[in-house]
Amino acid sequence: MKTTNLLRVGVVVTDLDAAMDSYRRIHGITDWDVSRVDAEQTSSAVSYGRTTSTTPGTWRAAVGTTWPAPAATGPGGGPARPVTFELIEPTGGESPFNEYLLTKGPGICFIRVLATGDDVAGHFGRLGVPAIYSADIGGSRRTFYDTRAALGGFLVEMVTGAAEPTADATDREPTGGVLPPLQGIHHFGVIVDNVLESLEAYRDIFGITRFECKTWQTGRGRLDDPQYRGEKVDHGYFTAQGTAGDFGFEIIQCKYGPSHYDREFSDIRGPGIHHMFSWMTTDEGEWQDTVAAMTEAGHGLCMGSPLRGHAAEFGYFDVFDALGGYLIEGVLRRRPPAPEYLRPDWVVDFGQQQ
Repeated sequence: MKTTNLLRVGVVVTDLDAAMDSYRRIHGITDWDVSRVDAEQTSSAVSYGRTTSTTPGTWRAAVGTTWPAPAATGPGGGPARPVTFELIEPTGGESPFNEYLLTKGPGICFIRVLATGDDVAGHFGRLGVPAIYSADIGGSRRTFYDTRAALGGFLVEMVTGAAEPTADATDREPTGGVLPPLQGIHHFGVIVDNVLESLEAYRDIFGITRFECKTWQTGRGRLDDPQYRGEKVDHGYFTAQGTAGDFGFEIIQCKYGPSHYDREFSDIRGPGIHHMFSWMTTDEGEWQDTVAAMTEAGHGLCMGSPLRGHAAEFGYFDVFDALGGYLIEGVLRRRPPAPEYLRPDWVVDFGQQQ
């Protein structure tokens, strides 16, 4: 099976009402479908192969979508796309959401994706990936597959075209909170222990066949002037980037030196989705205004650097506590970089394997 679309980002939070208010303030989402899942609904749920009738999981949930302005540009340069969030506040019992909260804290617990084909269970069965949790929720059966070890700390809910259409922004009023506007998700940044060991799993589960690999470290043409929490740092990390339909992944392995990746994320909770790249500009003034607005709102840059000989710059806006355990990446692209700075160190292309 091959993934074609990102449908939903599942975020575990500690306080649903506070989280909805933060998403309204930052992303401009005001229209939420709020529901409560009680013990009666999940008493026959299957978790790790057994029913949860003794202590079934319960939670509150809210589903909301950002809608970009017509003809807006997305973070990768293509059209902007809507992003749907499902915020989940566990209220007790056994569920993958309560497990995530109690073992890791708030964060992106799962992603829901659309894929080709019609046999999701068979797809994961052939890969030896078990369903960690399955329950009848809101009138339909929802199943979450245990991809945590294979992909890096998050679950996958996969559906087919017959099950759910993709979001349609036609005739929708664009949402808008504080800057930066959420233009779509170019990629999820996932912290793992070993990048290269994880690539086959990303290929098998999502159908990604090509990954560009690059080491990033302090030095001209790589990380030109990195900072972490306002201090200049010497650090490095190794990445592989691949695309799964209308979104992608940046898979990250820490090398050395202090960074948000390890000090404030993987050292505390292990592998997982660390950030979303969701905003990009080519205008220096817009970049400066956005950084100033986010800083004034309490979400300044906690890590970043000019890149590729100062042709571009990236930074992570610190929305970690407000939005639920992840950061937002913004990028300024000033000019095309020199070819030697743009090239990956190597490419892993499974499509050319014999």
